[in-house]
Amino acid sequence: MPRPLAHQTARRCRRLHFGLACCTLAGSGVLAPLLAVDLTAIPFGGSPVPIGAGARALGMGGAFTAVADDATANTWNPAGMAQLERPELAINGGYYGRSTAIQGGGAGSKENDLALDHVSAVLPFFLFGFQQSVGVAWQRQFDFTRRLDFSAAGTSGTTVINQSSSDNRNRQTGSWSNLSLSYGAEVAPGFSVGATFGVWADSVTGASSFRRHADGTLTQSSFTLGPPEALISDVQVTSALDQRVSVRSGYNIIVGTLWQATPALTLAATFKPRYRLDLDLTRDSSLVAVDRTSGAILQDDEVHDHRQAAFTYPSSATVGMAWRQHDRRTFTLDVTWTRWREMRTDDGGVITSPVNPFIAPGDVPDGFAVRTGFEQILFTDALTVVVPRCGLLFEELAGVTAAPDAGHPEQVSAKLDRWFGATAGLSIFRRAILFDFAGQVRYGHGVGASVDAPAEQVADVTTWTVRGGITYHF
Repeated sequence: MPRPLAHQTARRCRRLHFGLACCTLAGSGVLAPLLAVDLTAIPFGGSPVPIGAGARALGMGGAFTAVADDATANTWNPAGMAQLERPELAINGGYYGRSTAIQGGGAGSKENDLALDHVSAVLPFFLFGFQQSVGVAWQRQFDFTRRLDFSAAGTSGTTVINQSSSDNRNRQTGSWSNLSLSYGAEVAPGFSVGATFGVWADSVTGASSFRRHADGTLTQSSFTLGPPEALISDVQVTSALDQRVSVRSGYNIIVGTLWQATPALTLAATFKPRYRLDLDLTRDSSLVAVDRTSGAILQDDEVHDHRQAAFTYPSSATVGMAWRQHDRRTFTLDVTWTRWREMRTDDGGVITSPVNPFIAPGDVPDGFAVRTGFEQILFTDALTVVVPRCGLLFEELAGVTAAPDAGHPEQVSAKLDRWFGATAGLSIFRRAILFDFAGQVRYGHGVGASVDAPAEQVADVTTWTVRGGITYHF
């Protein structure tokens, strides 16, 4: 059974070795700046969102479930692989950016990343009277690149005045990837089924870990107004954290169907059951508290530890359709349901939400995403095909409300952060080689409390992706 929140919070203080400083600062209402250094034992940086595979799917807004007719089908809908007639080898990479503007003032942040996203090979064959395909793929699934710098200041008390100020810096880099094997078959004319089985262990993928560095400085002074005015304490606390989170083991499956209901209409569905990833965590942290009046060291703690935990990603289901007009224009629509209440971390029996440790995982509402896409096939000559495309998207991700103030980061509630996005892309097919290019912009208004902004604030966040890929048809 999950442990009570009060017990979990107390345990975090012990685990972080804040000791007396943790309790003293909590009582004075300035615990939030220190918690910014390591609020959660497993710092996901918000709700992990799958990156997706392929520039073509990205250019169509991710509305690709009822299309899925290329080497990225293992991610979108493995049943779509049965449509392939020639072996394919594909590779995709992308440039990612994120810009944060904190509402009500704040430094905000910008970060970017260039990474290989997806490598896959698909082999179609005809056996036992029906078309089949097998595929293998390596894919970067979750990106954890984050940056958050902010300062905070506050004053409390009437007879005894407590003044505090802090500077906090957080850097996080890395991703989780998986290696998957997929199978798709046309079991009846126009009707296909498929499945993908993925392995997540860092020892297998070589890219299933992320690192975080955080440091902060907190200054707190307490004094009486008098007369005469008297200084009670003047303390400076410096903390630092280096942390690595890697996937020790874990597996997932995707099952899908695809039905060509009419020559123009294709219907499809996929289901992704929740899955558990077992994690290894290493942490090196330090905390030093100094009396600024005398120079005496009040506290000097260092922690070096290694432990294991688990992360559960929630179930999701998608239904999609594709409408083709004269084999030249394609309109697509995907609707996805995600059971966010299933997402959680288990850290030694302490069950928390990866979004924020002060909300119960079961309090997060289910979320929906709607994506739509369009592409137009243009023939430029006998050997070259050009296909422009575009898309729109809306998605609901797990989030939290802002806290009432910096001194009460625990007074938050689960909610859904709403994001909107637009995409565009282009494919050029020349002989046996397909070149894909796409871009996406996503925007979230009033999102990211405790992740992209301090606990008591929210942010306006813009993300952008530029992706390119090459596919060779044998």
